[in-house]
Amino acid sequence: MKSRRAVRRKRLWLASTVTLSLTATSVVARAQDAGTTVLATIIVESGTDNGKGPAQGIVAKRSRSASKTNTSLRETPQAISVVTREQMDLQGANTVAEALRYTPGVLPDPNGYDIRYDWLYIRGFNTYGTMWLDGLVLPGDPNNYATPSINSFALERIDVIKGPTSVLYGRAVPGGLVNQVSKRPQDAAMNEVGVQTSSHGGVQGTLDMTGPLTEDGDWLYRIVALGKNMGTQVDREREKQLMLAPSLTWAPTDQTSLTLYGYYQKDTPNFSPRFYPAVGTLIDNPIVNIPRDMYFGDPNADVFERDFYALGYEFEHEFNETWTVRQNLRYGRSDQNMFLALVNPVFAYQPDGHTLNRASAVSDDWVSTFNVDTQVEARFDTGAFGHTLLLGLDYLKSSSSTNFGNGLVDVPPLDLLDPRYGEVDIPVPAIQRSGLQEQQQVGLYAQDQIRYDNWVGTFGLRYDFSDIDSTDRIAGKTVANDDQRLTWRAGLTYLFDNGLAPYASYSTSFLPTLGVDANLEPYKAQTAKQFEIGLKYEPAEGRGLVSVSLFDMTQENALTSIGMNQFLQIGEQRVRGLEIEGKYELTPEVDLLAAYAFSDSEVVKSRNAVELGREMLRLPEHQGSVWLSYRPNVIEGLTLSAGVRATSSYQTDSTYNDLLRIPGRALVDIGAELDFAAINKDFAGTKLRVNVTNLFDKEYVSHCLNITGGSCNYGAGRAITASLKYSW
Repeated sequence: MKSRRAVRRKRLWLASTVTLSLTATSVVARAQDAGTTVLATIIVESGTDNGKGPAQGIVAKRSRSASKTNTSLRETPQAISVVTREQMDLQGANTVAEALRYTPGVLPDPNGYDIRYDWLYIRGFNTYGTMWLDGLVLPGDPNNYATPSINSFALERIDVIKGPTSVLYGRAVPGGLVNQVSKRPQDAAMNEVGVQTSSHGGVQGTLDMTGPLTEDGDWLYRIVALGKNMGTQVDREREKQLMLAPSLTWAPTDQTSLTLYGYYQKDTPNFSPRFYPAVGTLIDNPIVNIPRDMYFGDPNADVFERDFYALGYEFEHEFNETWTVRQNLRYGRSDQNMFLALVNPVFAYQPDGHTLNRASAVSDDWVSTFNVDTQVEARFDTGAFGHTLLLGLDYLKSSSSTNFGNGLVDVPPLDLLDPRYGEVDIPVPAIQRSGLQEQQQVGLYAQDQIRYDNWVGTFGLRYDFSDIDSTDRIAGKTVANDDQRLTWRAGLTYLFDNGLAPYASYSTSFLPTLGVDANLEPYKAQTAKQFEIGLKYEPAEGRGLVSVSLFDMTQENALTSIGMNQFLQIGEQRVRGLEIEGKYELTPEVDLLAAYAFSDSEVVKSRNAVELGREMLRLPEHQGSVWLSYRPNVIEGLTLSAGVRATSSYQTDSTYNDLLRIPGRALVDIGAELDFAAINKDFAGTKLRVNVTNLFDKEYVSHCLNITGGSCNYGAGRAITASLKYSW
């Protein structure tokens, strides 16, 4: 006798894999010579993409991130990029930033090679401190060093929603939202262990186990774990991390499920701060240029520790065919302790041109969030109109504590011609900046996805209440900021029978911002609006998705840098662009990914005459990439991959100094995977994968913030990784 879980699996599989392909000639067609009727063609498609779980191959068909309902990407009137688990594995991505290297509109390394954080810019806007995990915002603050980065091995997929998303999520940067989707318990038992090393040395071990705990399948579990101690492209630097992500699902009936989960990550790297001077990196130094592997830290000031943990649950109950209720809840906190030596960010060189001034920096930060999102979904018809109605209430309480100080006293300089380390004790500087920001936000939202014939309309409203208290603990001053805002979106899609789906949409955003500006006044909420038109194509007989989008986005109350991590909300920024993305499994042997983004940006309003009318920082005009995977029939079990990603020049210096303009670059990546089962069945489940990023070891600088100090960083050089995994 089959268990309830087995029956439920079969029902879900049938629901997600059978599609009907109807054309004008295939519904009713009569052969002229026989008078026979040709019936509709039925195409059976494998895979169980439910919008948040595993997606087969590199092509995802559905996403819950953009609508909070299980909606196909083709029906969603917004540009969305989904990086599946298989794409991450094929490309050897070990971080979220690396996984998004081939995503249009995303600059994955705006701050260069950095082992601590995922620095991401989407359509010209910084997502640091505003990242999402499983539909809930992570602890974070753009001015807080404790902001965590989730290890990509714990993820099933990464959804990037382009443009404003506040109608469902409240606080979000206007460029887009990155929702990282965690691995969760699965019905079928699966176990995997792996080991990895790289050309920089070191080792990483991984574990992923899931399946039923009980015979009836009512209880499922998953354990994801990782430990690493890896070298990097910088001498003396080590990337050390421990990660554990357990989860447990209870599903006593077809209608009810409860998943409890936890996440813990400890980062203790030996870290060299990324403060390279412009002269010697981007600009030639006639005396000596600085190699990428140069260590700028000191053993007597080499502390970076970050502990992040999260606990939560995901609950869903289906009352009947119409009504479903869901609630997601999570508490997360990250603590960080830092004491480092670094090149002076303001004045790097001494008069001899080869000795670098250094400073010390100390911080003791923490960030926390408590999130709860309650949703009611109703599916019903009113005449010829089909509705998917979503009503929601979410609550967020977040806190950010910062304590920072730097100093110059008794910090030894570093001679590039004769670097010496650890010869002098470096004193810990006094705390010079201490602040606490606390925010509470309540959002009420409603969305209706209306289907009529081949038309799909998506309409949403949200009202947010946000209270922020910002305390300067040194000055003993607290300032409060209360914001209330209505955001909305409207979109319309038409689904042609041949797979084409043109759409148009308008959306707005609202971003209450933690922190204070250069005048110690709390930030106002940032607002934005976007109009977008596009076309999506999903072939009826094949696995693929191609999307083209044109957008016009404007942000008000924009943060504008005035130097040294100080900002003012002094203007308006606009981005107009084109994005094209295609993911296609062309044949059983060939997979293709291609992407292109064109961005025309402008600082429209500003009190700073230098930036007025200029392009936005860290936003290249052109970005493009191509990735091809090939499984040759002549060598069973072998997969070969190659890709190129290119970026035009862009500016990162707020003074728009032409000497600091970052040149364009093109980088080549390759990979190969061998399934040993093809050689000998006794080795079934064993796979070896080798990836080489930046194959030709191109040296490039990712950013430069000024010309006198240490404010630049190199991008990632060539790295060779080898991974061996065994699955059963």
